Amino acid sequence: MTNNTIAVEMKDVCRSFGSGKDLTLAVDHLTLSVPRGSVYGLLGANGAGKTTSIRMMVSHLKPDQGEIRVLGERPEEYSTDMRRRIAYISENMQIPRWMSMEDAVGFCKPLYPNWNEPLYKELLKTFDLKPSRRYEESSKGQRRAMCIIIALCQEPEILIMDEPASGLDTLARRHFLKELLKVTCDENKTVLFSSHILGDIERTVDRVAIMMRGRMVLEGELDTLKERVRRITFRTDGTTEHRLNDLAGTPAEGLFQTLRNIRDRNSLQWVVTDFEEEKMIRLRESLPEAVAVEVEGFNLEELFMESIESSRDGE
Repeated sequence: MTNNTIAVEMKDVCRSFGSGKDLTLAVDHLTLSVPRGSVYGLLGANGAGKTTSIRMMVSHLKPDQGEIRVLGERPEEYSTDMRRRIAYISENMQIPRWMSMEDAVGFCKPLYPNWNEPLYKELLKTFDLKPSRRYEESSKGQRRAMCIIIALCQEPEILIMDEPASGLDTLARRHFLKELLKVTCDENKTVLFSSHILGDIERTVDRVAIMMRGRMVLEGELDTLKERVRRITFRTDGTTEHRLNDLAGTPAEGLFQTLRNIRDRNSLQWVVTDFEEEKMIRLRESLPEAVAVEVEGFNLEELFMESIESSRDGE
């Protein structure tokens, strides 16, 4: 039985490369769920497992363990019709160098029954592309724009992209994000993409997953994460260090789920993932000796960095 509310589902997925001493676990028991109609951002440093995860979703790689379903289907069982429902832009995607945009569209258009010709003509103007110019004669940004246009005009049910804005200049990136936002207005369409440009992710996604070394570090709706992930710092005048030491061993006295726990001589700090004002009041009452209490929120870049540091601390 398939879940019609889920576009992409991965359960306990593992994928390794090499063998023996050279074995690398690229994806480590990864579980995630992408709701239909959402824009899902996949974040992580180089080597986090983003590309491997995406390549398994589009059936370019098989998992060693676990289950993957995209639009209810297993990637290894994709039919031709199923593949038409998915558009994929890889980080290094290319079209044959001798082809022009006209040639590439002439090849692709008959394969996709929902091909959007008006959108194609509009995007040529938006990205200032000449349809007769060959791929090998185009700049890096123009080549990337050609691949983006071909993917968008397929009118897929799900658009999966790995670093799609790579090679685009600032203006072209803005055009791309604008078109991406148009896609997301359709509740029947789903977008999943990875990017190292966190500003792009923050402006477009409604859900985000942060990975490190093949594992999920933090995942959820972006607005909820911003609301509930907080850095809480207690500072003293140096005369009540014993009380802070008592609390350091039990993160936030068990009130909060703690991402990071940091202390020095005169301060105790937590990064918590389930901040609530009521819990904060109870925590303040447990530390009457504190001279100053600070509660700070995060933007996406700060969330990303805190998640990565937390993962490193746990190793």
